[in-house]
Amino acid sequence: RNVQLYIDGDSQGVTISQPTVTNSSGNTTGLISSSIAGTYKVCAKDVTEGFDILLLDCESVYVTPVPVSSIFSEPQYTKGTSNTVLWDTSGSLSYQYLAQASKVSTFNVVDFQSNWIEAKGFNFQNLENSQIYFYRVKARNVYGGESAWSSYVFSVQDSSGPEITILDISNVGENNTTEWDPEYAINIRYRIKDNVNVSDRQFWCLNSDESRNDCNYANNITGDIWEISFKLKDLETLESTMLLKQYSFCAEASDSVGNVNRNCSAKITIPTKPGEEPPVIPPEKPKPPIPEIIKNVGEKITEVVDNTIGQLEPVVVQDSSVTFTAANVAVGFSVLLGGLASLPYFLLQVILALLSLLGFRKKGNISGYVYDSVTKNPISQAIVRVFNESNVLVWTDVTNGNGYFTTIEMEDGEYSMKISAREYTFPSKIIFGNTDFPLENVYHGEEFLSKGKKIPDYSIPLDMVEMSGIEKAFQRFLSRTKYLWKSLHVLVFLVGLIFSGYALYITPVWWNYLIVSLYFPALIALVHSLFNEKNKYGKVRDEKKKIISNVIVGLREDEFDKLVSKRVTDEKGEYRFVVDMGTYSVVVLNSDLKVLNEEKLSHIKVKNKVMNIVCPNIVVRKLEDTAKDDLVEPLEEL
Repeated sequence: RNVQLYIDGDSQGVTISQPTVTNSSGNTTGLISSSIAGTYKVCAKDVTEGFDILLLDCESVYVTPVPVSSIFSEPQYTKGTSNTVLWDTSGSLSYQYLAQASKVSTFNVVDFQSNWIEAKGFNFQNLENSQIYFYRVKARNVYGGESAWSSYVFSVQDSSGPEITILDISNVGENNTTEWDPEYAINIRYRIKDNVNVSDRQFWCLNSDESRNDCNYANNITGDIWEISFKLKDLETLESTMLLKQYSFCAEASDSVGNVNRNCSAKITIPTKPGEEPPVIPPEKPKPPIPEIIKNVGEKITEVVDNTIGQLEPVVVQDSSVTFTAANVAVGFSVLLGGLASLPYFLLQVILALLSLLGFRKKGNISGYVYDSVTKNPISQAIVRVFNESNVLVWTDVTNGNGYFTTIEMEDGEYSMKISAREYTFPSKIIFGNTDFPLENVYHGEEFLSKGKKIPDYSIPLDMVEMSGIEKAFQRFLSRTKYLWKSLHVLVFLVGLIFSGYALYITPVWWNYLIVSLYFPALIALVHSLFNEKNKYGKVRDEKKKIISNVIVGLREDEFDKLVSKRVTDEKGEYRFVVDMGTYSVVVLNSDLKVLNEEKLSHIKVKNKVMNIVCPNIVVRKLEDTAKDDLVEPLEEL
């Protein structure tokens, strides 16, 4: 049958894609969209016979406006000649975005504009130094409906560091390289100016080898003038008696945005005494060859052992050797057995890999991602089980180091998944809905349909199990004293090895050989304890080096200028990203924090193909809340 759709009432702005002929079951599908928000009554009629047969049950369609995007606030000043503006839109629908930058808040003239993009952020390039820019964004849905412009945010670009000018340098008076007054003061005056404000000043002397010498100095700041005063006794000398012929000095200043400038052109010349040659720096004495050093150290150790342990009775040496060996073996096995809690997950992963290798298990394709609901870090060795509608287990897999798991092709139908991981619970009670930006299609344990023999790609959050107060206190104690225990472990190992070796030297019997051989597993445990640290993490600190938790850190892929991942720092201020080959930039998404070391976070090149850790340390500053209207007027005067 031929069926047509129509609007009962005002159809202005409505676009109708009429359905095709009905199938053998009497079903057909048409599409209706509208560029104008409102309520529309959609009806259908059968026109097969050449006249209209009205079909019953008209439906009401509610067309809502495209939501206005919420653009994240900007700092008062932005470092460099580029600025990345971020925004978000409520709801779970997909939109495209258009971002604009203008030198005026009315946007009468648009200086920079993006194309329609899907990312919720855009990097504006080639911005002018000391210029204020206003930013806004709007959204567009898949049918062409556009939202209103967002409220604007603004920031002033600052790409230059403070200007450092040497005003004058005092002379050295009657001093010369051999006869000089240690208390004689040298004064240097600088003028340091910046369009924002100077946040830090540093001064140092340069040694004859151009290395930095943090010499003592006094300083005074009066407006833009910075006065430095130091004494001749604070300079590098030759054999502690003679001054060098020339000295150089550096001054460095940084502004509150993070721009740094340095001036190392300040110099003073020390005259020589008439009739004397200037001092010559003697060459360094050649270092003894490495084999000679090792020989000398060995002789010293032998001498010390003979004068200490060698003075003890053989029975005491033997008893001490056995005691220290037992302690080393006990400590070593306790370290190695500490990881047994994750042994079942590891064994299951090995068994599944072995079955796949031998052909007894089908090879699956990556089908999902398991992660920590708070920190957003991937969870490895999580067991993923897939059940059919009869609650029969049809597939099991273990997540890899990146948190990914695989599934095989399955017959179309209803399925569900259950996930278990050490120290985690499922489903998450922290994450709600099907979106955890930038992750989509979040799974909470509900039943789902397999279409085309493929399980949907899910992002699966797990909640960490809350520790008791006693457990937290114990973990805190171990964390704060871990270096003490490691030092004691090394000390016990070395003392025990010395006793055992000396016991074997004076009494070469089979049980002493056995005791010494036990130090091999003890050495493995020691190396494991010292060097097998947890995965590398970056830390977020403020200017006072204080750890900051709950900071939202984003990872942007530079090639497509797209935010691809997000992490939240834990109570230790730690985070990390596991990435593939590419170029990335790390950004802080909290609007109340300003990154101070942005140059270390941008354009990080990763050359290895898989399993690369990106986690630079981040230094931030807390921004004070200031009303927008109080800032616009003085900023526009710039």
